[in-house]
Amino acid sequence: MKQVAAVVAAVGILAAVTCGVSAASAGLGVGVDPTGLWIVSALAETALSPSFDLRAEVGFAVSEGTSGLMLAMTSILFHMPTPPVDPYAGLGVGAALTPPPYTSAIVFEAVGGVRIPLFEPVGLLTQARYLVRWSASGWTMGPVFEAGLFAVF
Repeated sequence: MKQVAAVVAAVGILAAVTCGVSAASAGLGVGVDPTGLWIVSALAETALSPSFDLRAEVGFAVSEGTSGLMLAMTSILFHMPTPPVDPYAGLGVGAALTPPPYTSAIVFEAVGGVRIPLFEPVGLLTQARYLVRWSASGWTMGPVFEAGLFAVF
C-alpha cells in the first residue's frame, strides 16, 4: 500500500506541475477495454521539448460493478507531427485505486495514438493503451481503446 501511495503522490505532483507550469493542452476522453469496462478520463499535457510531452491523466470507471476504480497515470510521449495529424507513442506509470474488496495496484502503460486538429484550438485524439497492473493478487494486463477531445492553449 505504501508503494501505491508513493506512486499516487508522484502522479499528483506531476499533474500539478503539468497543469500549473504551462499545460499545452487539456482534454476529456472515453475508453473501453475488451471486457466492457468503460473509463472516462481527463488529461493535461505540457511540452518538454519539440518532440517530447509530459502527460498526466486521471480516469474513472463508469461501468456497473466497478464504481470507485480510478486510474492515475503519468506518461512521457514522443511525437513527430506530420500535418494534418500528430502521431505519438509513450510509456507511463501510475496507480489503479479501487475500493474494497478489490486491491489497489501499480500500473505501467504503453500508449500509442494520434491527435487530429478539428478547428483551432480543438482537436480529436484517439489512442490505444496497454495497461499492465501489478497488485497483491498478481499480474493482469490488457488494452484500453480511447477517443476524446482536447484543447490547445
